[in-house]
Amino acid sequence: MRSCVSVILVGSLAFLLGARSAAAQDDLAKAGQLFKMYCANCHGEKGDGTGPLGKTLVPPPRDFTKGDFKFGGTDEDLYQVISNGAAAKGGSPMMAPWGAAIPEADRRSLIKFIRSLKKK
Repeated sequence: MRSCVSVILVGSLAFLLGARSAAAQDDLAKAGQLFKMYCANCHGEKGDGTGPLGKTLVPPPRDFTKGDFKFGGTDEDLYQVISNGAAAKGGSPMMAPWGAAIPEADRRSLIKFIRSLKKK
């Protein structure tokens, strides 16, 4: 009886972890679509700072594949730059504030997506 309960618990846990992993992948895919919509024009589809508009900007957009950030590297730092623009931190006004256009949950998802672009 005890081993049967253990098997059920382990199976349930594996199912829940698999569902959680699938949900995380769905969230990342949605964030990827948001990135294409709002960010890729400047930061490029790969996040390397070579989007069609970004190629014309001085200074150039951040290359997310490097994983280093000018205004701090915490999630909150990234959230503030996405929400309020880089000018709010003393940076380029070309990095627009997206707080009014992108819902908070989506801005937080974008941070996870941006972090996923870092080359290992």
